[in-house]
Amino acid sequence: MEYNVVFDVSQSGFRQWPFAAFGLIFVAIGTALVVFRRRLPARTHRFFPFVFLGFAVVWTLFAFVGTLRDYSDLASAFRKGRCEVTEGVVSDFHPMPYSGHQMEWFVVGGKHFEYSDYVVSAGFNNTASHGGPIQKGVRVRIHHCGNDIARLEVAW
Repeated sequence: MEYNVVFDVSQSGFRQWPFAAFGLIFVAIGTALVVFRRRLPARTHRFFPFVFLGFAVVWTLFAFVGTLRDYSDLASAFRKGRCEVTEGVVSDFHPMPYSGHQMEWFVVGGKHFEYSDYVVSAGFNNTASHGGPIQKGVRVRIHHCGNDIARLEVAW
């Protein structure tokens, strides 16, 4: 059986940076509030700009560090061979609707996997409704750590 790699965390790179970078918008707004705080109402200009900026910086740093660590841990586990391998035919496939609001999930070899395009994850998360390769009856080989898919191979 010949498999084609459709996702490999070690080759995909750090894909979650837009999530963390979104916080930079609020860092810029907070910076502007601090710089122009004298133009704000007297009750507001003393603390609010600093609290807003501080929260924005902390959120952005935690989002960046958290997603980078998630990626680094999964990629490292895969490269070091610490991922479990599950192989078989996709069954019990439940696709995510195009509009989201649900996780897509399936079972292979008795192991349940779930993911969504709308959940920030270092692992595979490309749903069928958005062009993903998983369908009922497809033969796959999955390298995973828990529910995080580090490498997905599909037999064509």
